[in-house]
Amino acid sequence: MNKKEEELISMHYQMEKTDIKQQRLEDRLISISEDLRRSKKKRNFYFVFILVLMLLLTTGSLYIILNEKERSVVKKSLEGDMDVQQLIFENDSLQREVSKLKTDISKYQNNDLLIKTGSITSLSDTIENVKKREELVADAESKLKFEKKYCYINRVYKSNDVVFIEADIIEYYQGRKAVKKAKELGDAEYDLDKNGDTLYFLYNNYYIHNQSSKSKILELDDKARVKIENINQISSGFPLKAFQKVITDKPVLILEISNGIVYRITEQKLP
Repeated sequence: MNKKEEELISMHYQMEKTDIKQQRLEDRLISISEDLRRSKKKRNFYFVFILVLMLLLTTGSLYIILNEKERSVVKKSLEGDMDVQQLIFENDSLQREVSKLKTDISKYQNNDLLIKTGSITSLSDTIENVKKREELVADAESKLKFEKKYCYINRVYKSNDVVFIEADIIEYYQGRKAVKKAKELGDAEYDLDKNGDTLYFLYNNYYIHNQSSKSKILELDDKARVKIENINQISSGFPLKAFQKVITDKPVLILEISNGIVYRITEQKLP
């Protein structure tokens, strides 16, 4: 084996070694890029997209350069002019470029971690403040003396950013109390038992007595809570439109009132 063949074999070995390193670097860079893309938030989307694009362009450019160099080296070796030092220099340049990219990616990951840590701290503080406000509201409500009233609501409207209801106050009874009240007012059903005694009862097991047909206008607290089956009160505001739709069915509602202001509205489930 002459010197020229040895140089050719050495050249092929260097090229194969370079290809393996290149492939490993490409795999590692693609893996890092995918990990970053999965962990980023929406606000970092464009930055990561540009970073990945730069990595792909750099990898593609380096791959093309290496292929060109490989073809050039093969051609020169066949012609008897092989420059091994140039190939080594290109390989060192590739390593420096990859090292620089790894450093940039590491800096980005550290910055992203700091931003996420700050966001989590801010979110934790916000949740803590909300809990404190809810505790203060609950404490204030616990000190109020509430009066419960059954009613039908004929109308609900807003005036000067304050919600008002037009309530028809009623008396609601259930079970034995309902039968007793209906009997007093002559509305109970009755039958005779085998001994000839009169038995009073109600088919629905509840009784509603409307003492007065006059409606009463009541103000709602700005944080009034509504507990009705067809209304999902997510925010702290009063669900005016949904409530207007519900009262068309004339449900029996319970008002919790303090000093003439309604703080809670609950639907009475009928037997």
